[in-house]
Amino acid sequence: MRQQQFFKTGACCLFIAGLLAGSLLAAITPEQKKELKEIEAEVAKVAPLITKKKYEDASAAIQKVEERFETFVKDADLKETDPILKKVTVQLEKAKEKLAKASGKGTVSFEKNVAPIIASKCTGCHSDDPKGGLALDTFEGLEKGGRSGNLVIPGDPESSLLVRRLIDPDDQQRMPKGKDALTEKEIKAIAAWISEGAKFEGDKTAAMSALSKAAAAGKPVAPPKKLEIQKETGKETVHFMKDLMPELVDTCGRCHNDRVKRKGFSVMSFEKLMKGGDSGSVITAGNLDDSRFWRLLNGPDDGSPVMPAGNQTGITRKWYDNVKTWILEGAKFDGGDPKKDFPSIEEREATARASYSPEKWLEIRKKSSDGEWKKTFPNAEAKQRESSELLLYGDVPEERLEQIEKWAMEHVAFLRQTFKIKDDPVWKGKLGVFVFKERFGYEEFNNSVHKRDVPREVFGHSQVNSTFTDAFIALQDIGDSPTESSPGMQVNLIDQVTGAFLKRGGGGLPDWLIRGAGLALAHQKSAGNPFLAAMPRTAGGILQESRLTEPGLIFVDGTFSPGEVGPIGFTLVEFLMKRGGIPQFGLFVQKLQSGAKPEVAIKDVYQTDGKTLAIQYAGSLPSGGGPKKGKKP
Repeated sequence: MRQQQFFKTGACCLFIAGLLAGSLLAAITPEQKKELKEIEAEVAKVAPLITKKKYEDASAAIQKVEERFETFVKDADLKETDPILKKVTVQLEKAKEKLAKASGKGTVSFEKNVAPIIASKCTGCHSDDPKGGLALDTFEGLEKGGRSGNLVIPGDPESSLLVRRLIDPDDQQRMPKGKDALTEKEIKAIAAWISEGAKFEGDKTAAMSALSKAAAAGKPVAPPKKLEIQKETGKETVHFMKDLMPELVDTCGRCHNDRVKRKGFSVMSFEKLMKGGDSGSVITAGNLDDSRFWRLLNGPDDGSPVMPAGNQTGITRKWYDNVKTWILEGAKFDGGDPKKDFPSIEEREATARASYSPEKWLEIRKKSSDGEWKKTFPNAEAKQRESSELLLYGDVPEERLEQIEKWAMEHVAFLRQTFKIKDDPVWKGKLGVFVFKERFGYEEFNNSVHKRDVPREVFGHSQVNSTFTDAFIALQDIGDSPTESSPGMQVNLIDQVTGAFLKRGGGGLPDWLIRGAGLALAHQKSAGNPFLAAMPRTAGGILQESRLTEPGLIFVDGTFSPGEVGPIGFTLVEFLMKRGGIPQFGLFVQKLQSGAKPEVAIKDVYQTDGKTLAIQYAGSLPSGGGPKKGKKP
């Protein structure tokens, strides 16, 4: 049964599958008929109260009728979807909808109607170390959502992931996983709350269980105390952001972050740290004994650090002493906005890298390149060359390394001019170029540096990340006599330098595009190359053997093995360039680099869908032939 059947328009009333058809008209006693008529009459009295703007009286009347109606259904042993009850059910839903619209307030309370359900049915899996990165032990977590995205779309229960997962017909997808489905009444309450705007004006950081208990007792959860954050005066000897924050985030943040949040405690901002967790505040300015955070850092006997749990060496003695001094000096803050999340280790490293000079970057690149060579050949010195753009390492003769440097510099100059690159050099710290005279050397490099095997039909690769901590290419010297199975060294070099160039901007470019663009540019300098000339036939054979279930998968990264990516990428890039021209292909690349998925980028740039474009591409290839498919390493 389709999910849309779970939603009833108008009042947004939600019914469990199989119950929509209702039961046969049940027989009820004359006394029960009389009771039902009286309930109908009570519902009819709500509308005049709403008209007179007596909203509280109307709400109380609805609640009273609902309780009476629920008791009637139970005593009469009826199902809520029994046709005999339909009139009252519809009247009630209309009355609630009218009251919500007139008063501007919902008839469903999050604390009273929704929090108890989440506390009892969801937090078992979605609190400490939550499944799917989704913490539901607070409204803050519910609002934030998890790795699958937002849970709630206010006003639209049918599109809200929370409701869809609760009613999914697939037991593997339906929540709570491995347990009984929520009752119809529970699902209706959640759907109605969303329909009315998913409102909640209480403490978003309060535990769901606390909200539930407070609502049952008729008492609101006490609002959190306003934090008073003291700024530094200039007399402090320990500074929080400089001396404490990095180790706090990197060590304590493993268990106490916004996703895991063990014991309700996160250290990901100064405000969250000072607010504490389920046990309350963990730091009392000027008082070590009252600071739970400090007590947890101390062993029972010798005063040695005992947190993080299970990792006593996770913090340093210096940091431990700094915490003590910082608390005694008033636990003051030297940062900007205390609500702002602390930078991650990656963000802090990026900030540090932004200040590196070209000399510093070159020092880093030389150190990493030396290390990568020694991983491969620990007892052999590499021949080396250095130019304005490159650092070359190899075991080929000096004159060969010089020739490769010349080709590479010519292509870098072409890329710089074509793409109007002003960075000097193009890659921070220059581009490392590793050249191996034998197949053994190239395979050993892959085994030692990347921990992987490499297919026989792969002769080179590029490795560049967005932070430039990695920026190199590695090549097998395959000689200068290209064949159908070998592109020749210059094409191999241009292919990998282009790949390293495209990767320097980060973003999500698929492997087929990176390889294809490199080979397409190489084709301009080697139009008669037999290796490139054979690729359309090879790509046709690969597609025939692949038997893809969806043509659009051609554009998805990972569809083809490393040995297949070259032929597919080369022919696909040339097809796209011929179809829309180089400027349009450049726009397609920009869309992907900005984070767009291939299907979206194709629709925006080529004004068609991925399936149609893939079929057109496949039709442009010769049928069958070529080498067998490569195998994934």
